Amino acid sequence: MNTKLPSNQVQFYLPNLDSLESSEQAFADAFLRTAQTLHQYLAQLQSAVRAIQGFTDEPFSSAILGLYSKVCSHYYSYVLLEIYQQDQIGINFLVEQLCEATITLMYLLEEADQALFYEYISASIEQACSLLVDVKEELKESPKHIELLRLKEKLEIFVSTHQEYPTRYSSGAKPKKWGFSTADTTNKRAELLGFSFICNPARQFSSKVTPASWLDLYLNYAQPSLTNASNQDNLCINFTRLRDTSHLCLHTTQSFLEEIVHRNNFSSSSLASQQNRLTSLYEWFHNAHRLYQLHHSRNR
Repeated sequence: MNTKLPSNQVQFYLPNLDSLESSEQAFADAFLRTAQTLHQYLAQLQSAVRAIQGFTDEPFSSAILGLYSKVCSHYYSYVLLEIYQQDQIGINFLVEQLCEATITLMYLLEEADQALFYEYISASIEQACSLLVDVKEELKESPKHIELLRLKEKLEIFVSTHQEYPTRYSSGAKPKKWGFSTADTTNKRAELLGFSFICNPARQFSSKVTPASWLDLYLNYAQPSLTNASNQDNLCINFTRLRDTSHLCLHTTQSFLEEIVHRNNFSSSSLASQQNRLTSLYEWFHNAHRLYQLHHSRNR
């Protein structure tokens, strides 16, 4: 058994805030470079944990690693959209995905016992059963549709390989949500964990609107001339959101690391070394955002 976490090869050359120009472009470049460092760190940690022999043999370990992998993927994609494109539709989607993954992971790590993890799995089994009914109905109209057949096969395998988890599913029933009744949504879990600062209920509801519907056009694409006018004279980068999403990833990584150390008997000194890296990144994003606010009147 290993006695410490794998050493991290990511070089932490964080931009010097004392010599940073006050322009929005300079802040954008600095945030991007630091986000790249954070993403590289997340990706390397993910790879190191995946390489631990037998780690994913347990469903719980597999779940937390899968959620962490999703965090790694969506964080950097969000940063690129925020800084380069200012594509609000894409940003909203990625932030929602990132929030769901990080807060679910934190909830499982900090709040869940075995019974709650069973609820987590069972809720997905019920969703798979419900979706399987819909897919079979669709196959009656298109019995040779390749992608539908593949999806049907995947769903059937998923259900059959999780038969030890009890469900109350019946055909036609609406799949249940998972978790305690006081925390069965992302926003409620975020509030319990102290992460409500990153959650936006309006964004969550808006994401449920049917794409390309009249309502979608009204909510997201109305008055394009006004939207374009607001983008002409500034970058419209939301630096507060950049800071908050980065901090959320760092909080999540802290809890993830503690779980890895606990499950694999790694040394506390190895954990302390990784925590120092997380602290330096956390402080950089905090101080960079505060400095940006000193130079710019807008609270982004």
